[in-house]
Amino acid sequence: MAILETRGLSAGYGNGNVIKNIQMRLEKGEFVSILGPNGSGKSTLIKALQGLLKYASGEVAVAGERLSRLKRREVARWIAFVPQISDPVFDFSVFELVAMGRYAYQSRISGLSPSDIRLIKDVLKLLEISQLEDKKIAHLSGGERQRVLIARALAQDTPLLFLDEPSSHLDINYGLEIFEILIKLQRERGKTILCAEHNINLAVPYSQRIIFLRAGEIRAQGPPAGLITRDHIRDIFQAEVDIRQNPHSLLPEISLIPKTGKRE
Repeated sequence: MAILETRGLSAGYGNGNVIKNIQMRLEKGEFVSILGPNGSGKSTLIKALQGLLKYASGEVAVAGERLSRLKRREVARWIAFVPQISDPVFDFSVFELVAMGRYAYQSRISGLSPSDIRLIKDVLKLLEISQLEDKKIAHLSGGERQRVLIARALAQDTPLLFLDEPSSHLDINYGLEIFEILIKLQRERGKTILCAEHNINLAVPYSQRIIFLRAGEIRAQGPPAGLITRDHIRDIFQAEVDIRQNPHSLLPEISLIPKTGKRE
């Protein structure tokens, strides 16, 4: 049984569907990346898979249970979500923000239990941010802030981890660092990871499967070795590329062909 499956999922924001008739499934322990241009519906799909959109039709099932039948706290025990990095609205400390990941397991009047605190400390150590636990979020770098958001999601202790553009606004080294953390979580902690990403070359070496999204529809999906082709990139991104084999991962890697500005 798939840990997550959709049937005819369409969703939007009141002025029409952004994603249309999505048929997809995630197997337990998979690392899957959703790739597509800006405006293709990647973020909308990630939200719809959590039941966060009012305007939605079709079905999402988690471990065979319809998502629409689950309460929000029950959903939060299955799916943890790492949003795109944004400027913090409130001046929380790192520990306070990560602790928010435990809300699904607390009553309205209970605070953090000793086991909650141990789990939070373990997550901070795993993400190598224990030394930051008293720092305010606003004072962190982009890479540090992304680690904290992943730590908050891990504190939820869920089997499914969704991420929306985790490398966005990060330099190349921090982006690579985040994906190294994700593959470690998949391999060592058995997380099933679904990641909406814009950087093809970053996502391919870490993904067992790629889903290409364009104009809200799945145009192709499968293992990256057979999916990263000039025809697919042209269809999805309207770009001309060269394809080569990365000498380290032995997987396809793209380089853009400039339309103008060729050096003499």
